[in-house]
Amino acid sequence: MGTGVGRCLTSVLLLGPVTGLIGAEPWQSPHVLTKLWDKQTLASFSVSQLQAFAALACGHCPLLSRAVRCTRRSAPNCPSGPKPPESWKHQAFAYLREEAALSQRQVRAMMRHVWSNYEQRAFGKDELKPISGRGTDSWGGLGQTLVDSLDTLWLMGFHEEFNRAADWVESHLDFNKNLNVNYFETSIRHLGGLVSAFVLSSRPGLLGKATDLAGRLAPIFPSPRSDMSRMDISLSELTSAGKLQEWFDGAKRFLHQVFADIAEEFSFGEYADFDLGNLGLGAEDPSGHFANDDKNARKDLTVLPLSDINLQTGKANDLAGYLSLAETYVPLEWKALALLTSNCSYAVHQDQVLHVLNESTDLESRGYAAILLKKNGYVHGMQDNRISLGSRGDSFYEYLLKDAIFLGAHANPLTRSVWGTFRAKLRHLLVEVDMP
Repeated sequence: MGTGVGRCLTSVLLLGPVTGLIGAEPWQSPHVLTKLWDKQTLASFSVSQLQAFAALACGHCPLLSRAVRCTRRSAPNCPSGPKPPESWKHQAFAYLREEAALSQRQVRAMMRHVWSNYEQRAFGKDELKPISGRGTDSWGGLGQTLVDSLDTLWLMGFHEEFNRAADWVESHLDFNKNLNVNYFETSIRHLGGLVSAFVLSSRPGLLGKATDLAGRLAPIFPSPRSDMSRMDISLSELTSAGKLQEWFDGAKRFLHQVFADIAEEFSFGEYADFDLGNLGLGAEDPSGHFANDDKNARKDLTVLPLSDINLQTGKANDLAGYLSLAETYVPLEWKALALLTSNCSYAVHQDQVLHVLNESTDLESRGYAAILLKKNGYVHGMQDNRISLGSRGDSFYEYLLKDAIFLGAHANPLTRSVWGTFRAKLRHLLVEVDMP
């Protein structure tokens, strides 16, 4: 639910009388909805979806629906009360399927429109200017839009468009440039785009480009610590004895099952039921800044990846004078490449980042870290430094979850531990407010 108003209406729908959702008269909200979905799932529905369910519960048809066959349109109230869910739940599921199919069709139409314009006017350029319709290399001429769109094209079933784009990557994309790039952005867009495109299509040229890029980004990582070898044991086990191929096949089956089996036309109707189904921030010094302990052996060391690197010279730079928490940790793209190439060093570097942050910010017990860091891993003393799940912090916590899911039982134990602590602490950030 995107707005406070939406959340408020959702709560009202579940808990008490509602005015104006069906008509002008107040009526009792259909508590029977909780027999089909738990409150967490209901809270994820949009207001229009809840209105449709409420109409069905009252024996009416939801607005603008062709999937639900009934004769009574929405009435001003629900005089006889909601009907048992057994009598209309199949209609609710049909409504959801219709809505999802319409959304899929619209998204694919939008993607086809955008991509056809990009391919016609700016193919291979970083971006397409929407007003002039001209291409621009605002990211250094690395095919930003094209590479970042590869997996989307494949998942939407645009395989001809994908193949033309992949041909361009294999024959024209060149990372041997005297160009400073941001480590985080290049990892998530170019490295991630190439790795995912290879997993989906099995085109070896894409993996070759990903490996070339990784080699050019790798100098940004500090040398692996002597005590870090233990942290890639699970990954080594996964890449041996055929387990890598098992993971690879499973990943492809999952992606095809969820995304790739989409047709141009959809048939609407009934379908089977399914189940949608004290922060400890750390001490502060007398000036109000986050405490720093630079009286240690790491004071002048670089133990975290810096923000930028030159793709040709391999020289890393700390342009801002500080590092963002969100941009230090990118495990998914690098560990996927480690699995595909059996080069465990890619994974070790990511595990080392988490290990360093845990040592300097006590992540395993606190669950959070400040968003601005020094290159030695300790918290920066800038006045506006803070704990945040927004800008400069968000991706770090997202990647904790992704890393834990990605490798499952083979994930770094520290990853699972920190994620568990984060979840336990998260509820203390949530507040309930009364809205008029």
